[in-house]
Amino acid sequence: MRRRSVAIGAVFLLLITSLPAAPTAHSLSEGDEAGGSQVDASSTQSADGGEISVSITEQYTAASSGSGGGETVSSSTSISVKPSCYYEKQADQTQVGRDAWDLQDQGTKNKEDEVEKVYSGYKQWMKDRQPGTWWRVDCNEDAFEDLGALQAARNRMTPNGAPYLWVPDSENGGKPPAPYISGRALATAAWKAVKIPQPTIETNPKVGSQGATLVGMDTWVWATGNTPRSVTVTASAGSTSATVTAASAGLQLSAPDGKSSCQGFGIAWHSGMPEGSSPCTISFNRSSAHLGGTTPLTVSVAYSATYTATDGSSGDLPAVTATNTINLPVAEVQTLTTNNKDPRQN
Repeated sequence: MRRRSVAIGAVFLLLITSLPAAPTAHSLSEGDEAGGSQVDASSTQSADGGEISVSITEQYTAASSGSGGGETVSSSTSISVKPSCYYEKQADQTQVGRDAWDLQDQGTKNKEDEVEKVYSGYKQWMKDRQPGTWWRVDCNEDAFEDLGALQAARNRMTPNGAPYLWVPDSENGGKPPAPYISGRALATAAWKAVKIPQPTIETNPKVGSQGATLVGMDTWVWATGNTPRSVTVTASAGSTSATVTAASAGLQLSAPDGKSSCQGFGIAWHSGMPEGSSPCTISFNRSSAHLGGTTPLTVSVAYSATYTATDGSSGDLPAVTATNTINLPVAEVQTLTTNNKDPRQN
């Protein structure tokens, strides 16, 4: 068994842009979850949250030994992911302060504690009058499954999930805390970035100089090379990590003039194996002469995926199918010389 692994650290790629905007309510996409933890931030954040470089380690176990399992191979890369929630610097700092002051005089919100629920740090701002910066919390809607998850994320960003945050220059130079990325967002991005190897196969019989299979005879098929039986992907950003686990039921075969019956990843043929003992075969009722000399055999492997994350979130991810096409010669038995041998051993 051979195993290779490379570690890549997480780096932030964030630029500063000042665009004023009022707090807005967000609609939410299905299939996303809240949860996660904050990651190490750079000194600035962009108006749309910028992007975070996330390290990904991919590991797959090959099915090349048939029903058992093959070698395990690991590789690493990095991708850029938008944070789930981030802080946007407000362009007109004076206006934010006036809005907070006006809110204190409106309706029932006539106390500093009430204003604090919207403008976190307001009481400190009023008391100290120190130089600092107002930041607005914004969240990417596709990172959460419902409003409750969104609010939970906002509560991580500011006390009581307040839309605005005051950071005095005496605290980290007026820079906001780190942006937030959820386990769901990490897992989704990592799974989209995975490049699952195409399936490769071997067949039997192989007759003549072209290694043809025969019309009317069960063609044994089995996985070879690095065709993955299972895939594990781990994505990390700061203290948040998510693990995606994907598995497949086996090979799926289709071809013109062919009828397949395949369970699992097949078993490699060797001399002495009885007919009918392969769990993965395809039989052809016509030669490939009318197709230009070879029959396109499409081999697919479908992977169902789930994830778990260190923030406690978990769930299903979209299925992924890896596909390859093999040009397989199919011949009529009477057109070939088999030297009176078993065609499987010819």
